[in-house]
Amino acid sequence: MMKYFLSRFIYQNYWLLPFLLATTSFAQITTVAGYVEDASTGERLIGASVVLGTGNSGLTTNNYGFFSFRASPKITHLTVSYVGYKSEHYSLTNRATRSHSDSVLIIRLTPVNQQLKEITVKDSQNGKDSPDDPLTGRFIIPLETVRKAPALLGENDIIKTIQLLPGVQAGTEGTIGINVRGGSPDQNLILLDGVPVYNINHLFGFFSVINPDAVSHVDFFKGSVPARYGGRLSSVLDITMKEGNQQQWKTSYGISPIAGRLTMEGPLKPGISSLLVSGRGTWLSSLVALGTKIAGSDNSTNFGFYDLNLKWNYKLGSKDRLYASYYTGRDGLQNRFKQQDSDYRYRFRWGNQTASVRWNHLFGPRLFSNTTLYYTQFDYLIDERYQTAMVFRQTAQSGIRDMAFKVDFDYTASERHAMRLGTSLVRHRFQPEVQQTRTTTGDTSIAPTPYAYRTELTAYLEDDFSLNDRIRFNMGLHQATQWLNGGEVYTSLQPRFSGRYLLTAGSSLKVSYNRMTQFLHLLTNSSLGLPTDLWVPVTTNIAPETATQWSVAYSRTFLSGWSASVESYVKKMKNVLEYRENGSFLNSTTTPWFERISIGTGRSIGVETYLEKTTGQTRGWLSYTLSKTTRQFSDINQGREFPYKYDRRHSLSLVLTHELRKNRTLSATFVYNTGTALTLPTSIYEGSRPTDYVVPTQTDLRSERDFYSFFGGIGDMSERNNFRTPSYHRLDISYRTTKQKRHGTRSWIFATYNTYNRLNPFYLYYDNQQLKKFSLFPVIPSITYQREF
Repeated sequence: MMKYFLSRFIYQNYWLLPFLLATTSFAQITTVAGYVEDASTGERLIGASVVLGTGNSGLTTNNYGFFSFRASPKITHLTVSYVGYKSEHYSLTNRATRSHSDSVLIIRLTPVNQQLKEITVKDSQNGKDSPDDPLTGRFIIPLETVRKAPALLGENDIIKTIQLLPGVQAGTEGTIGINVRGGSPDQNLILLDGVPVYNINHLFGFFSVINPDAVSHVDFFKGSVPARYGGRLSSVLDITMKEGNQQQWKTSYGISPIAGRLTMEGPLKPGISSLLVSGRGTWLSSLVALGTKIAGSDNSTNFGFYDLNLKWNYKLGSKDRLYASYYTGRDGLQNRFKQQDSDYRYRFRWGNQTASVRWNHLFGPRLFSNTTLYYTQFDYLIDERYQTAMVFRQTAQSGIRDMAFKVDFDYTASERHAMRLGTSLVRHRFQPEVQQTRTTTGDTSIAPTPYAYRTELTAYLEDDFSLNDRIRFNMGLHQATQWLNGGEVYTSLQPRFSGRYLLTAGSSLKVSYNRMTQFLHLLTNSSLGLPTDLWVPVTTNIAPETATQWSVAYSRTFLSGWSASVESYVKKMKNVLEYRENGSFLNSTTTPWFERISIGTGRSIGVETYLEKTTGQTRGWLSYTLSKTTRQFSDINQGREFPYKYDRRHSLSLVLTHELRKNRTLSATFVYNTGTALTLPTSIYEGSRPTDYVVPTQTDLRSERDFYSFFGGIGDMSERNNFRTPSYHRLDISYRTTKQKRHGTRSWIFATYNTYNRLNPFYLYYDNQQLKKFSLFPVIPSITYQREF
């Protein structure tokens, strides 16, 4: 009888066998665990490489610099390395680890000058994933490249660096929206210290809310998405803020033509607690206000933005650590126009706010946990007021707020086998749109959509294991359930699979499969990334978005720091939303949002190539993407498939940095993209004229001529996105010189954006029956000053 039940258990739960074998068959094996830190600051190093003994077997540290493995007595030392740091060989002989399995190592790496020739930058830590990594389409963004790359008006931006990677399309010129493998901007999960950020736009999308001075690590997933992530269809951007220097206080600041920034970090109690404060703001409003005052005008326009990052951490003991993170950022635009008997005022403001508290606990050398409480919010307000003999005022507002609890565990079974599992509970509050009109005679609420609450519960299991030196897998399940107000429930089981086969020591073949589900939608009004886009929930009639994606990749590393990869993918999406014909937030005040949308499908296929050099005086990468993305809706374009607005057949980026000599760097970026898709009329016809129509004459006011001329030439929009704008290309160049001062360093950065003055189209328009383009950015020079001490 016992044999029967045992055989049935094994048959029904065969998938548990790798876990059981990995955790029960190492009686003579000890556990080694520890943290990898920056020796000069105490900052934990994410993704540091830990190699066991003299072989190739190894692992990387997690998001808190922690590593753990089980090793036989034959392993006598470790080799720990990280980009920009001197590698360390750490002896395990005669350590307490041999007799006490709960010993925790602290391994400190010393920063080195990356310009030295003997320093080799491993591509697994800088740029594209290495052949050993089982994940496809993963990039660790090199922050040094972000800081040295040419930037619009001197403001370096992590998001704009990501736009230069294969498979990533930018939106309108100069903006920071990212569209990954045919997805829309809302399909990217952007995490700041583990907290979702819903709007990443400053200055109408020309800069992002991510201040690179406050960032220590950036992980980007667009092919294989590990099971620990969920909630979006296209990509994950996991950004970790600096912890703050635990040894001494450091200060840095920078001044660009558009903004200033200041960062301070240091110990509150050396070796125990530290604090980071980083702020950034624009002085556009001050300059405009000064110009208005000098001109003596009653009319005024004001615009400004700011953001603030705070992070505190406290070491409770060898096994416990607390973190608290806070971010806030806001933009504002104000206009005022006064005439003799009227006063017009317009106010537009938007912003994000996030806060989190995290507790790290080490149960033992093999089990690490992180518990998080967080809050995140995005909102905007449009307020318009017109006063004459009467007062007219109209407002519109929208927003989203999350409050969440989550717990994650990292468990190490052996040097070849590691697991992650966790769960989270999120309470969403949506305020899709509220419009209100006020006059001196009364108030009217238009489309007053009430708050919509959703509760979401997720759980995941992720397993990373190697069968042998050649075969390695990362697989898992992500389960998500969301409850609607009326008791309806949506549930989704999302399998994730990635496999790697080493062909040689430096080359590998990879394959991955993802199923993703998204329980919220973004209704987009334009490609500018305006904050008037609406975050809306799923309903009984609007199901969650889903996507399935297959990827196949080949990657190889060469001598002298060269690496290359080729990756192809097929991606299918369901339940994607689009405004119907002539429907948007801006032109409807009486119809609720869910009656103005259409539900359809999307498809994207592509091939991505990537070539990178990470050593020597000249470094950088070349990426090229060939892709096709379409959408299909039953009540748009007569039900026919049409090109997606972010579909670009060809996309090429070249990023180079060259060390001319010590402390002097020349950088260049070249971008080429196929033109964007848009809808233009294929024919013109005469429309129905009003009863009081008269043939316009030259003596009529311009507005009257335009009004009546409209009825004489109405365009026939027979097909959606039937036209392509001219191809987009641009060259940016920057020169950076750094000098060591008595206290710290000083840097000057001279840059030009759009160096050869290519007049790329920002949008197209008709004028006198001729199609013309409006170009926003000519050649733009800039000078930036930076100081660190």
